[in-house]
Amino acid sequence: MKKEGLLLEPEFNNISKYLQSGERTEVTDEIKEISEKISGQTDGILIKNILVWMHQNTSRLHNGSDSRKFKRTATEILKSRERTGCCDSSTLFTSLARSKNIPTMQIITLNKEWGKRIDRGEKIGTQGHYFVACYLRNIVGQYDWILIDSDRNVQDIRDVRLSQLNKENRNIDRNYYAFAYVRDYGDVICNGIKIDSIENMAKIQNVAYKQCDINDLSYEEEMER
Repeated sequence: MKKEGLLLEPEFNNISKYLQSGERTEVTDEIKEISEKISGQTDGILIKNILVWMHQNTSRLHNGSDSRKFKRTATEILKSRERTGCCDSSTLFTSLARSKNIPTMQIITLNKEWGKRIDRGEKIGTQGHYFVACYLRNIVGQYDWILIDSDRNVQDIRDVRLSQLNKENRNIDRNYYAFAYVRDYGDVICNGIKIDSIENMAKIQNVAYKQCDINDLSYEEEMER
C-alpha cells in the first residue's frame, strides 16, 4: 500500500483498536439500547440488520451545506434521527457495530474525478466519501476485513453489499481513493487542523491529494474495468 498522502495508516492486525470508542464514536447507553434490539445469526447478518435498522429509523438528508456536517457524535446523530451525509452514516454505523463487538474502522476517501478537476485548476470544495470496514467471520469460519458503504440506501438485507476489502490497493472502487483508515475520524489531525467542519474537511482532503502518488489513483486503468 502506497504511503504518499496516507494521513492515517490502517492497522489491520490490531483488531482490538477498532473496538475502541473515539471522540465521535463512543458507545453510550443510548447506542447500546438500540443495538440490543438488533440481532443476527451470523456476523454478516448482524451487520446487515444494523444497516437496515439505521436506514429505516433515521433520515438521510441531502443538504451539502448543513452546518452539522463533521461535528456530531454517533449519539447526537441517533437522537436527531437525521444523517447529514456519509460521515454521519459511517459514524453511527461504527458505534452500533462496535456495541455488538464487531471491530469497525472508518475509511475516508477522495473522489478521483474531483482530483482531476483540481489538477485542471478548478476551485471546488470537498468531494469524497466515508466507507466502513468490519472484521467479520465468513461462512467457513475465517475472519477478514469486509468493505461496506454504510451510506448506501437499503430497505432490507438483500440490498446490503459486502465485499472483501483490498488491503494493498487504496482504490476503494473506480471512483474513490482512500487517504485515511481510522478508528474515529476525530483522530485525523493535519497541519493542526481537525475534521470538524466542511471547510476543514476540504483543507485536509486537499493536503492528502497533493501528497499522494497521482499514478496510484489509476484513473485510466480504473475507468477501463
